[in-house]
Parts: sequence; C-alpha cells; structure tokens
Amino acid sequence: MVSVADLVQAAEKAADRGDEAAALTGWRQVLDIDPDHVVALLTLGDAARRTGQVEQAEALLLRAVAVAPRLVPARCALANLLLHTGREADAGMHLAVAQEQGANQAYVWRDTGLWRRVTGDAAGALAAFERCLSITPDDPSAKLGRALALLRLGRWDEGFRDYHHRWSVSARPPRHREIAPWRGQDIKGRRLLVWDEQGAGDTIMCARLVRPLIDAGAELVLEVPAALTPLFADGRHGTVVARGQALPPVDMQVPLLDLPGILGLTPATIPWDGPYISVDAALSARWADAMPRRQGRMRIGFSWAGNPAHPGDFWRSPGLSTLLPLLSRANADWYVLQVASGREEMAAPPLPDHVTDLGARITGWADTAAILPHLDLLITPDSALAHLAGAMGRPVWTLIATDTDWRWLDQGTKTGWYPSMRLFRQQRCGDWAGLLSRIGLALPA
Repeated sequence: MVSVADLVQAAEKAADRGDEAAALTGWRQVLDIDPDHVVALLTLGDAARRTGQVEQAEALLLRAVAVAPRLVPARCALANLLLHTGREADAGMHLAVAQEQGANQAYVWRDTGLWRRVTGDAAGALAAFERCLSITPDDPSAKLGRALALLRLGRWDEGFRDYHHRWSVSARPPRHREIAPWRGQDIKGRRLLVWDEQGAGDTIMCARLVRPLIDAGAELVLEVPAALTPLFADGRHGTVVARGQALPPVDMQVPLLDLPGILGLTPATIPWDGPYISVDAALSARWADAMPRRQGRMRIGFSWAGNPAHPGDFWRSPGLSTLLPLLSRANADWYVLQVASGREEMAAPPLPDHVTDLGARITGWADTAAILPHLDLLITPDSALAHLAGAMGRPVWTLIATDTDWRWLDQGTKTGWYPSMRLFRQQRCGDWAGLLSRIGLALPA
C-alpha cells in the first residue's frame, strides 16, 4: 500500500515541475487516507478558491483551520474567500488571528491591506501595505496597493509616482513598447500616441487630458476601443484611431492613465473646460420620442451593474433588486439603461409600468450619449455610464461602495472630475439599502 509520505512526495514533485493537475490529484489521494492532513486541506482549498469553487474551498479551508488553528496561510486563504463572498466581518476575524500568529509574514499584511481597502479604511490599508513592504520590499501587489491607497487619500504626487506598478500585476503587458515613451518632455511639433489601457470609464475620464498636450503643440493620436470612437468624433481630441487599426507614424507614446501623474494633477487641479463628449444630434432627436416629457414628472435613467470583469465589481455593483424600492416611486418616469451584463436580473420580478426598458434598444455608446440629454437625472453605480454622463455635464448620482476607486477620494459628495456629479457613499461595506434610502430622501417627493 502506498504511504501518505510517498503520496505527499509525489504531489510536491508534480507541483515543482509545474503539473498542477497531477499535484492536486496527489493531494486528493493524501486526503483519502488522512482526512486531516493540513497541507492537503490548505492546498486543495486554496486551489478551489482560485477557481471559484466556493463551497468546496470553504469546507476545506475551514477544516484546515480547525485542524491547525495557528496555520497562518489557511487563515489568510479563508479570509480572502470570505471577503470575496460578502462576509467581511468573518474575514477580518481570521486576519486578526493571522496577524497575531504571523506578524512577520508579508502576505498577512498584504491581505490585510486589501481587506481594509474594501471595507473603507484607506489609511489602514496604506499602513498595512507599508508594513508588508517593510518585510518584502519588492512585493508588486503591495506596491500597487500602496499607490492606490495614497491616491484615494488625495496624496496624488506620491501615488502617481508608484502607479506604474499596475503593470507588474496586469495580465496584459503594455502595448506599443516598440515606440519611445513620452515622460513629460517638450512635445511641441512631435506626433504623440496616447493609448487607452483600462476600462471605458477610465478612457472617458482621462480623454480630457489630451487637450493640454494639443495646446502644448503636440500632434495628438488617440487610440481607443472602436466602441468609444463616436464619443470623440468632433476633432477636439486629435486624430482618433480605433484600437487594432493601423496607426499613423508617431514619435512617442504614452498610456492614457500615465497622464494625470505626468501633468502633475492634484484633486484641486483637475481640468474642466465644460462637456467634451460628441453627441450625434440626429440620433438624439430620434431617441427623444422614446422619452416624452410629461408635466410634473422627472425622467430618471438608471442602471445597476458595471463591467463584471472589473476586479471590484462584486462590491461596486448593487444589483437590480437593491434599486427596486426607488422604482416604486410612480411620480417619475424611469428608464433602464442597463446593457449586456446585468440584464438577466430583469427576468423577475416584472418592473412597474412606469419603467421603460431602453437598454434592449441601445446598440452602442453613441446611443447612450444620445439618450442622456433627455434625462433629468441618471442614477448608476461607479461605471463607464457614470463617467459618460459626467463628461457630458449631465446630472448624475453615482453610487460609491466602501471599496472606493481612487478617483473619488475617501470622502465628500462632489468630485473635481465632473461638476454635475453627486456621490452617494456606502457607510458600511455591503450596505446598499442604507445608501438607497438616502437617495430616496434626496429625490423630489
């Protein structure tokens, strides 16, 4: 009969040669013989966590913690699982134990930094990431976490200085590395490529920053996803090229999200020269028929989810059910602007008669931009839709989770990015009901 020691050795050898499937099979065989083998429990539990097998991961990691209460990696893995499934308090409890038992382990403080960031404690997150870096100075995730915490706290000079660490944890390398980088030197008479790198909202937000470069004499080429090109079609953003299309010859290149740091932005110096999004007037006139103005009734657009690929989407998208109490207000006309992901939530229950679904008819950002001028208000989570409304100067109320993105800072109801935007912030992690109740009170009776 094969011994546990032999199986452990075989699993470890498989892991060493990069054969994860064989290694996991080996650890399962270990558990078949020894159900309390703590390394097998931890290894299999963490693997299940990373592949989204929540119930299996939780059972294995809970067993590992029960068998070995002082096993710090199991505590951290379990805390990570609980945090990402909406059980922040339980996650914090396990991290507190991990801090006591593994205070000299860098990953304990890196995980603590994430937990503190998600639960709304930016200063605590900064302290945790800095403690992690004091142990392991080259930890890329902690370096990025520290930069994001500094940005959220309004310390943009320090934060942008280290924001380049985003590339060390990105699954996608920077594009256009064969072109010389632009780092802020004189750009007059040079052709500069500015290229998008993150989500549609980031691109919309930072597109305004090409104007200072054009004013400084740059011949600007702006590369964005094809879906966004109609928004920048009025010539104010240089030559706009859809990502993947052939580029004209350029002298230098810079990622769009490098511009705030290069230009030395602070929360008090965000440029705003008025709305800067192109709207197709004829298309907007056609959409007007779908949103007739009725005497004494506001026209309110809404959505409930952002991009599911965003790493913070679990916390920042409240879901349709959270907004249903607002929709019971029959003294306004409500318009669904949710497109693609999230629309499956409309299957049940049926929406009230005074709610009109425009999302099913929206075919792209040009449609959305054409709709917004006909609304008196937009209510939406932190998403590209919020950025679009803000960039157009339209009234928008943005729902902000405790896992606040750096651009919204750590407090306040206004933002220098968009004068027409009002921020409604969660007061406790996951408490959308409390936030929506404040929105309900803010709406006209």
